[in-house]
Amino acid sequence: MNNPSPQDVKDIGHYRVKSTGQPFFSDLVLFAANINGSTPNTPVLYYNTEMSAILKDNIDAVRQLQNGGIKVQISYLGNHQNAGWSCNMTSKTATRLGNAMVTDVVKYGLDGINVDDEYSSCSGSASSFYSVLKAIRSNPYFSGKTLSKALWSDSQYFRSPNNAANQLTEGYEMTYGGSVSYLTPYVGYGMSKSSLFLGISPEFSSASQAGSIAQSVASGGYQGVMIWAPNAFLDRAAAEQYYTEIAKAQIGSTESVEYVP
Repeated sequence: MNNPSPQDVKDIGHYRVKSTGQPFFSDLVLFAANINGSTPNTPVLYYNTEMSAILKDNIDAVRQLQNGGIKVQISYLGNHQNAGWSCNMTSKTATRLGNAMVTDVVKYGLDGINVDDEYSSCSGSASSFYSVLKAIRSNPYFSGKTLSKALWSDSQYFRSPNNAANQLTEGYEMTYGGSVSYLTPYVGYGMSKSSLFLGISPEFSSASQAGSIAQSVASGGYQGVMIWAPNAFLDRAAAEQYYTEIAKAQIGSTESVEYVP
């Protein structure tokens, strides 16, 4: 969800698969906190107004989702500054950055970290990128948590000896073109089909198109779909329809999703 309100977060837990009563969503990614810094070796984590409102003032909205079986991740994103995931930083800085993220994930009781390596004025260091991921995954306080990545135009980070596939637990392909073929390269890099999700955006794909895309994902043996920013494009009625089409494709033609207060 893109800069969600606390109510947006709460609403996610109310969408239920009618036949089972279970949540439609498995995870929510809070998008986004930022990586700020005037140099690659001075990164600082930054939480904007929306993220602060949830994590500091309305953490109960997160707990409600978690208590209902929905995992909550936070995405870290570049911020048009000279610091970020793949900036050419020292190994010590990479470890410090990864550990700082884990510290905050533990502090706020979250279930994982989503990597979005965009909008930094520096980028391109596969070794630095890998070092940050490794610091996160090797931190004992991160054990059992999710390390996912927004996948797009990133083949340079999936090559030996710094293959990100060795550190990631999930990947969300975000071309939003609707083709399951976008996931194929990541299987070649070493990620399992069960860890891969294809991105869908209501901005670009209608409900019926989303259903067709979800069917191709299921037929291809992949885990599922990632829906980008439904809070920005769907009201409650439209969301029910959109999610129902996906559920029909992945569960069965008689399935539906409804908002349960």
